[in-house]
Amino acid sequence: MSAPPPAEEHRVRLPDGRILVCAEYGERGRSIPVLYLHGFLGSRLEPRVAGELGLHLFAPDRPGYGASEPCPGLTLRGFAADVATLLDALGLDRVAVVGVSAGGPYAMAIAAGLGERVVRLALVCAVANKRTLRTEGGAVRLMRLARRHGRLALGLAPVLLRNLRRHGLDEAVLRLVLLPEHHLLAPGIDPERLERLVLVSLREGTRRGVQGALADLELLTRRWDVAPRDVRCPVLVLHGALDRVVPPAHAHWYAARLPNARLEIVPDAGHISLPVNEAARIAAFLRGEA
Repeated sequence: MSAPPPAEEHRVRLPDGRILVCAEYGERGRSIPVLYLHGFLGSRLEPRVAGELGLHLFAPDRPGYGASEPCPGLTLRGFAADVATLLDALGLDRVAVVGVSAGGPYAMAIAAGLGERVVRLALVCAVANKRTLRTEGGAVRLMRLARRHGRLALGLAPVLLRNLRRHGLDEAVLRLVLLPEHHLLAPGIDPERLERLVLVSLREGTRRGVQGALADLELLTRRWDVAPRDVRCPVLVLHGALDRVVPPAHAHWYAARLPNARLEIVPDAGHISLPVNEAARIAAFLRGEA
């Protein structure tokens, strides 16, 4: 599994003065441009985990993550407007969009808000609405605690993260999180290399602290201001049957509400193993080949 570096990084100033930073991967003209929305605690470096897939891909840090500045009162509709500005600045007319895990709702919002500019949408182990989160998902308790103690988390997070990194404990914690899915990884995937790539993305995503993560938790656990029914492009809803973090009920929620959705549940895949093992399948859909 290769880990290509970003070909270029773009800093785009939004109408309200904030900076949104986006990494670009792959060669221009190889495929329709693809917009990648990272998962919880991820960053613009997350696509490196999947390696070289023949895509011309753009991956922004969401507000508060990595190098992108926070956005007080972030909404899905507002983020879609940010992305429209980003695409204009990059000279991109039409794109395919993929959202992984917590990036799923943002990807769906972009497809709903940008209309014909989005030609295909892939939702990969994507988080569904607040009602589904309330009843389905191993991360629900974490989300409730984070919302309840958000200000405390903002104050303590920088010190905690510095100490975790100083002693290598963030790497140890990540290894414990990924360990249950090692046996689900495809034979050609090196678990240690996967852990290193995920760790690099996680450290970059949290370099400002946890402002981006708390924005995710706040936004994803309240009523959304966009609806799946407004997405008109073809959609692949891909989920692992063994996903304990975001159970398959989330995929069924999307499939029942998206007008042009194709639901595929992969029997022997979990939350981490699914996007890694199925990267080629996802890329083929985004290129319009499947």
